[in-house]
Amino acid sequence: MDPNEFAELLQTPDQYEVSVQICSHNRKDVLKKVLESLKDQTLPAERFEVVLVDDGSTDGTQAMAESLELPYHLTVLRHEKNAGLATARNTGLRACRGHVILIIDDDVIAHPDLLRQHVLTHASYDKIVCNGWVNHVSTPKRPEVPKFTMADISMSFFWTSNVSVKRKHLLEIGGFDEDFKEYGWEDQEVGLRLMALGLKAHNNYKAIGFHVKRTPQRRDIPRMLRQAEAKGRTAALYIKKHNRPRTRLSTGIHPARLAVYHFTRLGDWLQKFCLHRLNRPQLADDAPLTGLDNWCARQLSTIHYFDSVEDSL
Repeated sequence: MDPNEFAELLQTPDQYEVSVQICSHNRKDVLKKVLESLKDQTLPAERFEVVLVDDGSTDGTQAMAESLELPYHLTVLRHEKNAGLATARNTGLRACRGHVILIIDDDVIAHPDLLRQHVLTHASYDKIVCNGWVNHVSTPKRPEVPKFTMADISMSFFWTSNVSVKRKHLLEIGGFDEDFKEYGWEDQEVGLRLMALGLKAHNNYKAIGFHVKRTPQRRDIPRMLRQAEAKGRTAALYIKKHNRPRTRLSTGIHPARLAVYHFTRLGDWLQKFCLHRLNRPQLADDAPLTGLDNWCARQLSTIHYFDSVEDSL
């Protein structure tokens, strides 16, 4: 974003207590569930808006969103070509007019009290980043009672699956860094700059978003590996911009972790084992990856991630 644009945006008055900012690319079906989950919020509909950025989708995302009958104000913006999350977030940020901006992903189903809890937190504290509970679920059906999973644990300062911050703070740091064109680390990078402003992390486990994570199938492996490679390239970019212990620990780009990676690459023994396991004929393309198969897919993703890191650095 143009730095001069920030001064203008900082002068625009708040129209809502909270803006929910969502970016999406070719996830029309689950996104529909997300938008509908915001219909029955305990925070009255006139007190919030939703700003959706369709980042170059080809599945009819924009038409679907604009066809919904919703009690709240929905703004749909569109990029004709996929520009990446950082650029899409900034497009959304330009349009947001909420005192607080709540960022969720396009596969996070909102608990009925999600927005009210974020608003209450920011009413009680000033310079904070509020991280809600990201509760991982396997289907887009909102559970009556959330059940904790190990995947829910995160040490991230700013995790855009369910995080809020006052709009003025995001504008003050200049929004998201659009050098991040691919998947990964753009939210962590924003977190570092918010931290430099003096913001502190605050967790509100009553602000629940249900993150839909279906069990991967064998047909998903090529996509998983491409995503891992993209994340490796952006990890290298993240390190180049912020070369410090915190970033090296979070990305795994430090001597201890790299030593483990180099050991697995000796003779490619781990990769060969995982490929042999996942390429066996009896494993169908639509077979869920569970147990050892899931472990092998994750190991291959890790190898591709660090291969990409080393190529980029």
